[in-house]
Amino acid sequence: MKNPVLVSERVYLRPFEVDDAKELAEASHYETDTFMERGRDLGSPLAFENYIKELYEKQPTDGEIQFAVCLTENDECIGMIGLEFVDLINGVAETGSWFHNPEYRNKGYGTEAKHLILEYAFHRLHLERIISIVFEPNTRSAAALAKQGYKPAGRLKYDDLKDGRYQDLLVFDLLREDWLSYREQWRAEQERRKQELQA
Repeated sequence: MKNPVLVSERVYLRPFEVDDAKELAEASHYETDTFMERGRDLGSPLAFENYIKELYEKQPTDGEIQFAVCLTENDECIGMIGLEFVDLINGVAETGSWFHNPEYRNKGYGTEAKHLILEYAFHRLHLERIISIVFEPNTRSAAALAKQGYKPAGRLKYDDLKDGRYQDLLVFDLLREDWLSYREQWRAEQERRKQELQA
C-alpha cells in the first residue's frame, strides 16, 4: 500500500498524487451513469492535476478533504471519496464519492470506502453530523447511503433542470451517535464474513 491513511479489508484511502490526474481525466470522459450531476465531464489531465495541487495548498482551511480509494491487493486507484464544506466549529460536513471504474460498482467497495471516510470524519475530526445529497434518479447512491446508516433528511424540489425536466435533490444525514452504533454492527458483520471465508 502507498501512503495509506485508513485501511479496511479490500480498500484503503490515501492522499491523491499528481500521477493520478491522467487516469481521473480519462475516466471522466467515459462515465456511463448520466444521472450523476450532468454525466460526462470532459476534464483534462492538467485540470485534474491543478485540482490535486490546490487540495494540498488549501487543506484544510478551505473545508475540502479528498482521498483516493485504492485496492489493498494491488494499489489500483478505483475512485475518490471525501468531505466537503467541512465546518470544524459546528462539527458538520458533506460526503461525496465517485468510483470511476464501473467494474467496481455494486460490489460493496463504495460502502467499505464510505465507512473509512466516516471513521475519519467522526473519529479523527470529531464531527457531529454528516450530510450527503444525491439526485433523485441516482437510486444506487440513495440505497448505498441507507446501508451506511444515513437517514432521509429532506428534499430540495426542482433543484436541477436536465433532459427537459426538473429533478429533485434528496438529502440524507448521519449523526455521530447513530454512526457509533452502526459502526459496531458493520464491524461485527465484517468479522462474520471474514470467518465464513476462512472456514
